Amino acid sequence: MRYNIKKVFWFYFLLFLILIIYLLSFTFFKRDNIIGNPYNPRVKASQNNNIQRGAILDRNLNVLAETKESRLYNYDNVFAHTVGFISNGGYGIETKYNFELQKLNNALLQQLNLQINNDNTLKGNSLVLTLDKDLQKYCYDKLKNKTGAIVVIDSTTGKILAMVSSPSFNPNTISKNWDTLSNDTKNNPLINRATQGLYPPASVFKIITAATFIENYDDWENYTYNCKGYESYNNIKIDCFDKKAHGKINLEEALSVSCNSFFVNLSKIITPKQLSNVANKALFNKDLNFPLEYNKSIFSLDSNSPVDEIMQTYIGQGKTLTTPLHIALIGCGIANNGLIMSPYIVDSVIDYKGKTINKNMPKKLTTSFSVDTAQTIKNMLKKVVIDGTGKKAQVKDISISAKTGTAQVENQKDHTWFLGIAPTENPNIVVSIIFENSGSHSDIAKTAGDIISFCKPMLNKIEK
Repeated sequence: MRYNIKKVFWFYFLLFLILIIYLLSFTFFKRDNIIGNPYNPRVKASQNNNIQRGAILDRNLNVLAETKESRLYNYDNVFAHTVGFISNGGYGIETKYNFELQKLNNALLQQLNLQINNDNTLKGNSLVLTLDKDLQKYCYDKLKNKTGAIVVIDSTTGKILAMVSSPSFNPNTISKNWDTLSNDTKNNPLINRATQGLYPPASVFKIITAATFIENYDDWENYTYNCKGYESYNNIKIDCFDKKAHGKINLEEALSVSCNSFFVNLSKIITPKQLSNVANKALFNKDLNFPLEYNKSIFSLDSNSPVDEIMQTYIGQGKTLTTPLHIALIGCGIANNGLIMSPYIVDSVIDYKGKTINKNMPKKLTTSFSVDTAQTIKNMLKKVVIDGTGKKAQVKDISISAKTGTAQVENQKDHTWFLGIAPTENPNIVVSIIFENSGSHSDIAKTAGDIISFCKPMLNKIEK
């Protein structure tokens, strides 16, 4: 009898313990998400009380969003996908940091000041972002009349300096235009293509294939391949661009001219498992630890994959998909001796007087490549801009390492990619760009060069 009572006791004790742990998880781990959720009725109530929502500022304290009679977004479409909006369910930073923007610090002191000044408005905290207003506007203008995304990141810290997606929308008129925007399945203007758009990485993925080759084939430096303009295996043929035969080339030259045949041939030397190991270290199938909504990149190749898929995957086609943000982080790994820092977009939280309450600090996310591999690839990628597929990205007095890519899309024009790292000798700026359905002869390299040129004052000088 006692034994049965003990069993019942421990059963209910465990149930009670599970319930306590469940409730504590909301208190400690999901608190901000629940409090900040725009569908939380208490949040809506607070929006109607005398707490004025805090402002959102760029890294130089330019006001991007503020509350006057209503919420005002000072740059219309330019910051739409990052700053977001609070109506219609909310979006972007406005939603993710909803709790902070309505949180009071020194509430008692504010109350005293309000009584003295005969005011009844309490001010929530404000956010200082890592984004640079001028660079963001410049990138936005470069994307006008195009579909795609641009990400500019400080590789040494993980700070997002610019993040633009096109087509965009005006958050000031989001309620008025909601039905049109939310039902536009052709252009999908509400999707942040920089973080949520999944695309075949195309030849940019050859960085991963090259890193795998370097780290798994001892004599890679002396390896050469005779490109005939195509490579075939088991009656499956893959051509180089324009079926051009590149002749006898090594790894550096293959990266420079983006020789498909060379990298398809590597599928006979390095295994899918070896490629998968390097891809996963470089954050494929992994969390990016980014505060805004994003999609994980997809890499699914294994030893059981069919031959045609294996061949396609080694050149960035097949089933592999990635985002512009992830490509930027791969570039950061190359720029930063293999180390990838966690990407972040909110630099600090300040109170109504401008006093810093909380400041985000750079944090390591992962090590993607060995130091030697990262430095070797970085130096090889200089040739892409000197006399390879990225020549149009050249900028006077700035050395650039880069990789271009052309992703084939069935029954549509190709997507084009550009990953740029500058300056090569001591890099701190990484630019990732995709133009959707722009065709293989797009002006993406010139666009990247212009952006890097615009960043000239920031090269090795980013602070704050």
